[in-house]
Amino acid sequence: MFIQKKSAAFGMLVLILLALSACGGKPPATSSGASETGNSPSGQAQPAPGPSSAFPKKIVHAKGETVLERKPQKVAILYFPYADHLFAIGEQQAVAGVVGLSSLRNFPVYEPFVKDGRIADLGDQANLENILALEPDVIIAWEQDEKIVDDLAKIADTIVIPQSENWQDTITKVAAVLGEEEKAQRYIDQYNAKLDRLAAKMETSGEKGKSAIFMMTWGNGFNYYGGVRMQPYYDKLGFRRFDGMKDWGEISLEGVSAIDPDYLFVGEDFTRTAQMTLKQLETNPVWTSLKAVRSGKLIVVDTEIVGPLAMGQSKGLDVIEKTMGN
Repeated sequence: MFIQKKSAAFGMLVLILLALSACGGKPPATSSGASETGNSPSGQAQPAPGPSSAFPKKIVHAKGETVLERKPQKVAILYFPYADHLFAIGEQQAVAGVVGLSSLRNFPVYEPFVKDGRIADLGDQANLENILALEPDVIIAWEQDEKIVDDLAKIADTIVIPQSENWQDTITKVAAVLGEEEKAQRYIDQYNAKLDRLAAKMETSGEKGKSAIFMMTWGNGFNYYGGVRMQPYYDKLGFRRFDGMKDWGEISLEGVSAIDPDYLFVGEDFTRTAQMTLKQLETNPVWTSLKAVRSGKLIVVDTEIVGPLAMGQSKGLDVIEKTMGN
């Protein structure tokens, strides 16, 4: 249920939270039960949400049940991939603030949504004062916020959705907070149709079964990814994993050379801390002798395509389809 934000009550809540922070105390638990295409038009303004027949709506989530009286217009997102989910289904206007907004800014696919500064940066970790100042209608949290769930519930209705390496596990749960499950299912259906089309194309072209590594520069080598989040690329499209591939791991240039895959999809470390850059690799004899480099099958990518992100993985399919056409 939305909280009435009268100025006196708001000021009192600020004082309570600051006092709790100073003394390390924790307020008692409440009985409120507080506790997850085609691409949507990027960055286009959406009409303000109006009354919806979906509300009042009961949300069953990781910390209980919460009844929302009407469709939220201001949502605080405490796990940034859930902002991706709302962007994907065209509900970006509801995203009022994000913990980890700096991470979204690292990924080009989200530039249309964050470039105007409308979305509040709530910091790199959940901060009660920042969230309180936002005055959200609803907070979407994840399991890492377990210790502050009771405090969050005093600010606004709080829905806790555990994270998943597979965005399809969470996008409908996130969309449900806005009563937009159908939009989420349409996005999933459109993504899967795109995936099936590309898989068929790779089967016909003979690219299915070719070995590939998806990795990012890291330290003096690379991080590679091969687990649940990469299943669309390996299990659906048919790229072949190398022997002994884990969900993710570090691999040296010499390790990549020993595997010598048919395809290399490589992103630059977006934290800008890698000691070896793609520019430096251009003159490295081990790198330039790789089969993928010599055959033009080295594809430099934006790293969102290897994350558990709806829009990132849809972009990944576009990148791979373009590659298959070369």
